[in-house]
Amino acid sequence: MKRILVIKLSSLGDIAHALPAVRALKERTGAAIDWVVQPEYAELLACCPDVEGILPFPRKDFVRGFLPFLRALRRKRYDAIVDLQGLMKSAIVARFARGKRRFGPAWAREGAHRFYDAQPARTTGPRRHAVEELMAVADLVAAGGGVPPEPRLDFPEAEHDGSPGPHVALAPFSRWNTKNWPLENFAALGRRLASEMGCQIRIVGGPGDMAQGEALARQIGEGARNLCGKTDLPGLCSLLKGMDLLVTVDSGPMHWADAMGVPLVAVFGATDPARTGPYRQHDHVVAKGGLSCRPCHSRTCARGDLACLRTLEVEAVLQAALARL
Repeated sequence: MKRILVIKLSSLGDIAHALPAVRALKERTGAAIDWVVQPEYAELLACCPDVEGILPFPRKDFVRGFLPFLRALRRKRYDAIVDLQGLMKSAIVARFARGKRRFGPAWAREGAHRFYDAQPARTTGPRRHAVEELMAVADLVAAGGGVPPEPRLDFPEAEHDGSPGPHVALAPFSRWNTKNWPLENFAALGRRLASEMGCQIRIVGGPGDMAQGEALARQIGEGARNLCGKTDLPGLCSLLKGMDLLVTVDSGPMHWADAMGVPLVAVFGATDPARTGPYRQHDHVVAKGGLSCRPCHSRTCARGDLACLRTLEVEAVLQAALARL
């Protein structure tokens, strides 16, 4: 193959799930790879050496941006078009692209399967990890097997602030309330790490998390800094790459840290770590046992008390963090 088009529009964590499949396609075919992605993630893919061309999909300015996007999309002809999103919008992009064959995931939704020439067979039993499901699509395009390859990522080195002690990042924010361990627990964890190990605590998140990040830094006290919204996405990955540990909820930063090999401890509530946990560090997930309702995969708690998160003790997460440090 000479050229492959990959379509994975969003989100931050889902794009990280696709990186091993893209690495496999590059290793097995040697093809030039273009990637269709939403504009807010384009700078991240610029740090992926396996990606030659980046085509921003104009999700927020669709009316004005679609025709220029379509012209750019159809400028090249592809040996394979690989939709790793599996939704109607991504399947339509695949249909508009010029290429020989179109591939999509087994679990494609919204009728997206109608636009594909081939999909992997559906598996029975528990759903596989998202990384493995996307690897199944890569295997269909170019035969292979074994452990998914490690992604190739080239983020610049972050400037070190010169502070002593282990550097620990906290990523306490996600879009789902049912993923978020209480901030008072993160504060207690940060204080313990600072007092018992002399850790420097760095709080990471997006611009919308700045106020909560600042409050968390104040609660932790000396040695804690709020960096929410103060880096772009490549800068966030550079920052994480320089950390001795990340303590995180199920979030985009967790998946990118895992892809880079940053040591982490992941706190899980409503979601299933077997499906969306840190793929290479699945042994370092902390979750509340003994609850028949988890994982519920729901944005709202049917019980109303978020027991899977509120009853998960600080001590359990602390001991997991200390073991990693």
